[in-house]
Amino acid sequence: MQTDSPVRTIHVGVGGRGAWPVELLIDDPRFQPVALVDVVPENLTRARERSGLPESACFSDVDAALAHVDADALVVCTPTRTHARFCRAGFAAGKHVLVEKGMTLDWSEANALVREAAEANVCFCVSQNYRYNVEVRTLKQALDSGRYGTPHLIDLIHHRHRPEPRTLDYPGAVVWDMSCHHFDNLVYLFGPVARATAVTHNAPWSAYPYDAGVSAILEFAAGPVCTYETTHQAVVNDYRWILQSERGTLRNLGGSAWEWLPRGEIRQFAPAGPAEPVEAVPPKRSEQGVVDDWYRYIREGIEPGISGRHNLETLAVCEMVLRAAAQRRSIAREELG
Repeated sequence: MQTDSPVRTIHVGVGGRGAWPVELLIDDPRFQPVALVDVVPENLTRARERSGLPESACFSDVDAALAHVDADALVVCTPTRTHARFCRAGFAAGKHVLVEKGMTLDWSEANALVREAAEANVCFCVSQNYRYNVEVRTLKQALDSGRYGTPHLIDLIHHRHRPEPRTLDYPGAVVWDMSCHHFDNLVYLFGPVARATAVTHNAPWSAYPYDAGVSAILEFAAGPVCTYETTHQAVVNDYRWILQSERGTLRNLGGSAWEWLPRGEIRQFAPAGPAEPVEAVPPKRSEQGVVDDWYRYIREGIEPGISGRHNLETLAVCEMVLRAAAQRRSIAREELG
């Protein structure tokens, strides 16, 4: 494969979340979608119309696509419980793989997938697009500036009104499919989590067959402590970030809008002055950040934070939280090995 030629991609799963890679990559000269795979004919029809690919490029089976189409990479956007199977099909064929979050639903299997990708010498990434959202990039820029101190108390709350379970109908789905986004952001900003304490819960009105909410205390190896909460059963949506350091408080007001409340004198409860706006980063579609980093990994060998290897630290938090909830005790990172 010539380094200046486009990366030829087979798209596995082109409905729902599988639509965005087709939309982005068909217009990106660095990539060339060459095949579409889906078990739902309507999904294939829509993706084919959007991509301009012929009917001969449409398949209902990934192995058939790999056997009949010359490609360099797989983009996997299927239900999470199927990710491992499709990733392995790509590894076995020597293809680079970009898989939607979460990588998989099992800690041991996640480690195995990362080993298998390394053995196949392919660039394996997980589409953790939340870390590229404008509020996270703005927060990262603010923390890197050093102006706002080192946060110690962190609150991250995301109540979601998502009343229909759809594919989230398995134990731990709220963690493997949703909390993985939040945990990836937290690991990206503050490093590995050393210990987790958690409970899972389900509202009386919930249509979910398993707990669709989780509350946790996450203790980071670097010192910060996060109070974390997410649920799919909320009556109204609510998304909150608050970070408190020795110098004051950073609070998200929505999107790229953050405010800074400088700390007052010792024993003075009120802030030292009025809230100040925090400089925002330029807007960019979060999935574009995923694509850009995956491409650099393939072409330049620059391993991004969303690589399968790095994503293990995110999935470690998922595993710790679920073990903590099941065993009703705190779980330390070293217990996972």
